[in-house]
Amino acid sequence: MKRLGGLLGLLFGWLFAATMITIIVTIAIWPGEAKLTAPILCPDDRTEAIVVRDETNPRPGETSINYTLYCVGERGEATDVGFFRPFALLVVFHGLIVVLLMLVLGLRRRGRRSPPTHEDAPDGDGDERPWVGTSTAGPFVD
Repeated sequence: MKRLGGLLGLLFGWLFAATMITIIVTIAIWPGEAKLTAPILCPDDRTEAIVVRDETNPRPGETSINYTLYCVGERGEATDVGFFRPFALLVVFHGLIVVLLMLVLGLRRRGRRSPPTHEDAPDGDGDERPWVGTSTAGPFVD
């Protein structure tokens, strides 16, 4: 049961990180990133992707911004893809990037660690570090 809780926590953390990255990149920095999903979401006859930003003021002092991905054909016919489907696909893409980065960093850290050697043992010069083989009786001895 503990393992299931840890797995659910890891999955929730991954989903949260991927969603936050997508919100920051896609909405705040570069809304045009949604165009990258066009090859997957647009029909074959509508190859040009356009992200449209609609800004409205429903009440004084209030602004509403809406992004929509349109797939446009050669003759100007458009398909409204919306923004949720591109957003959800970008969450998956960003999540995969997070997983790849974690794997690469994990492998790099694992490669840097080496088992302790006798050279790491305290040598009595006053610059002694904690050592795995140290006991109350003294340093590790062969």
